[in-house]
Amino acid sequence: MKIALTNEFKQAIPLLLHLKEHGFQAYFVGGSVRDVLLHRSKHDVDITTDAKPNEMKAIFKTANHYSGEKHGTVLIFFAGSNYEVTTFRIDGQYLDNRHPETVSFTKNLQDDLSRRDFTINAFAVNEEGELFDYFGGLNDLKNHIIKTVGQAETRFSEDALRILRAFRFSSQLNFEIEEKTLLAGAKIKNNLADIAVERIFSEFSKLLSGDNPSKSLKQMLLLGITDYLPGHQLINDPSALFTDFTGIQSTIDAINWTRFVWFSHLRGEKLNQYLDCWKMSNHLKTQIIKSVNFLSKKAVDNLDLFTIGSDIAIALSAVSRPDQNELKQRYEKLVIHEVSELQITGFDLKKIGIPSGPIFGKIIRNLRKKVILEQLANQKTVLIQEAKNDFSNLGTIKK
Repeated sequence: MKIALTNEFKQAIPLLLHLKEHGFQAYFVGGSVRDVLLHRSKHDVDITTDAKPNEMKAIFKTANHYSGEKHGTVLIFFAGSNYEVTTFRIDGQYLDNRHPETVSFTKNLQDDLSRRDFTINAFAVNEEGELFDYFGGLNDLKNHIIKTVGQAETRFSEDALRILRAFRFSSQLNFEIEEKTLLAGAKIKNNLADIAVERIFSEFSKLLSGDNPSKSLKQMLLLGITDYLPGHQLINDPSALFTDFTGIQSTIDAINWTRFVWFSHLRGEKLNQYLDCWKMSNHLKTQIIKSVNFLSKKAVDNLDLFTIGSDIAIALSAVSRPDQNELKQRYEKLVIHEVSELQITGFDLKKIGIPSGPIFGKIIRNLRKKVILEQLANQKTVLIQEAKNDFSNLGTIKK
């Protein structure tokens, strides 16, 4: 069977041909091939070859040392793009439920594909579009099935993160997980305790961005897999969360996570503790907390709109409000959207004799508040006079 290669693949064909000219095999492989078959957009192109890392570096002067080189992966800069190219390999024993202790290189494409996680990720295709499917992946794509390559328990015992990947692909593609695969994940779910939080966060974020996250979440809850999610013990009633949660597909983590924690009913300090468990970036955590705090307000004034700022788009994309169009319009009409837009500076305050210190900051905040609430025009002369009045009222002007 031949498939039509997209432009991303066509741009990399010369790389495959260059390897073949030197006597090696080379194929496009994995999830990028799956997405072409499903007519989904895909930008990453992964390549596999029987050339060993030292042989690739001899062929390509732009091949770089790479963190995955001991497992056969080399980063090659070619025709203006970077490509991860990995040697055909057979994995050794997995001792940490995540990575093979050793790998051995092979000349056999089928051996390499046999170590892949799921049948729908075990495709290879050559430069002419000829597809290699040794494990029934095409049939599983047709039937919308997630199934491991070989014995599910073996695959999950090798790398427990594959359990979450099954639910992630189920959510993203709206596929069903084959029963044996599902039960095997439930059987050895305790191995997830050995997986780094950062890796769980990455997979779970992708799950939340899928077409049908609710189905995956409910299955995970039923099988007890959610017990191994960071901070899960802080959610009082996860069954309510996974029943209520509905996804509107987004590629923006802040939107998906805000929607998820909103229906978790976590607020205040408990929400802080929960997000800390996930070891996410401070920026993402701040966006989520600001959005949840904003959504929690029944009555929203201009100060609330100013405080959330441009993150209002995240909050209102995550959870619908009856007044969301009005809030968007009101936000757009704010007199200022940034502190820097206030027509008075600290230098201006010093010029009129207001010394640095707590009062200095308090006067700036008062001016900003009055401008935002439209109690004061955002004009320098008006603001200077108001600053003088504030300073005088605080009883600190020396007569």
